[in-house]
Amino acid sequence: MIPDDDQIRALIARPGESLNVEIKRWLDPSDVAGIAKIVKATFALRNRNGGFLVVGFDDKTLEPDMANAPPDVRGAFHQDTIQALISRYAYEPFEVQVAFAERDGRTYPVIAIPQGVRVPAVVKSALTDAGGGKLLAVGEVYFRTLHANGTPSSAATRPQDWRDILDICFDNREADIGRFLRRQLGGQDLLRVLTDMGREGSSSSNAPADGLRERCKAALGVGDESFARAVKERKLTPQERPMLDGLTWSIALALDPPKADVIPDKEFFATFAASNPKYTGWPVWLDARTLSDERSRPVVKGGAWEALIVALSDQTANRLEFFRLDPKGEFYLRRLLQDDAVPKQLEPGTRFDPVLVIYRVTEAIAVGIAAARALGWPETARLGFLFRWQKLKGRRLDSWANPIIYVPGGGPAHEDEITTFIEVSLTTALSALAPLVEAATRDLFAAFDGTRLSGDTYEEHSRRLIERHLSG
Repeated sequence: MIPDDDQIRALIARPGESLNVEIKRWLDPSDVAGIAKIVKATFALRNRNGGFLVVGFDDKTLEPDMANAPPDVRGAFHQDTIQALISRYAYEPFEVQVAFAERDGRTYPVIAIPQGVRVPAVVKSALTDAGGGKLLAVGEVYFRTLHANGTPSSAATRPQDWRDILDICFDNREADIGRFLRRQLGGQDLLRVLTDMGREGSSSSNAPADGLRERCKAALGVGDESFARAVKERKLTPQERPMLDGLTWSIALALDPPKADVIPDKEFFATFAASNPKYTGWPVWLDARTLSDERSRPVVKGGAWEALIVALSDQTANRLEFFRLDPKGEFYLRRLLQDDAVPKQLEPGTRFDPVLVIYRVTEAIAVGIAAARALGWPETARLGFLFRWQKLKGRRLDSWANPIIYVPGGGPAHEDEITTFIEVSLTTALSALAPLVEAATRDLFAAFDGTRLSGDTYEEHSRRLIERHLSG
């Protein structure tokens, strides 16, 4: 796993804990107490299928820990030092990467733990303190879990955690099998083949999918109205208003069955935010509670959490984003896409990066599944995703964000708006997302001179997103 530079910088600029991100105050990798904390955190993240350990921040306030920083951060957290700890205490050693980012003139380390665990990370060597107290015990297994209030933590595995651990390991083991089968199908849609096989002899109808589609349409409409109201209340500046006319991506997610008698309390939002795997530096349904601009932080309106994020930037991308989270199981996101958000790098209105599309759609599906599981939906639940792209007309496909990746493109597009819908099972493995992403974007890319991307393209870039390997 080679961590993405943008994501590392984002973790330092906007630290926040989730099931895949742990925050620690400064610790000493040469001290037994520091060693124990690193081992517990990295093993817990490994068993949660990868993530990041961010060091140098208070996990409660998320502010920099101004005390006890080592004089040489890069030397104390050298790659060889941290990797040696993993190899010394893990029965099945796994590779980690140490990255560094700057904030306010200070250097902070981020330990990146790869996904792909097939055998749980288990402690193989005991560790005690000077008084003989147990810090690590042979055979211990650690895991990132959610407390009842939605707070993530690393702890010794509880009986109820083993099902999640085994599911993660099984999904990773079957990933290679799934990729093999998709290659052997010669470009056929594996999901459709398996679905058709399951329906042989069945008299089931499309009623569930149609019901989900209608709920998604309703959620999209409510979200659009809420966005328009939020923009009006925000009173955008003349410099901000042009972003309203940019390339826009909207998502409406509906979970079936919907929940009744639920309220948008803090526990709901905390659980939703903590479940986000944070595959990118600016993930879908961003946890905006800690944004410096208080106007962009989420508030409760109309029975749901809403946030309108507006930011102009000379160094990164401009932001115009709105989300709405209804605890009964209807979620909305509207985002200005990167193609029109970096005017100093790319002329707005001209290009549309297909690789970025694959990344974003893969992320949306993966985050939706993770959130539904964390919020307690049953395994039989279904997820409906309605995706909409606006302001497409006149653009050409171009993998401009990563020129070393060649994707044959076409255009210009003659339609200004494309909407697609897919239905997903809650038990869908991350290794099986590529065919779903293809189903969600086939019509979109076809609008660009009939372009159709290969199954291998979807497979490669969906995997890159899930493995957090978006650079290099």
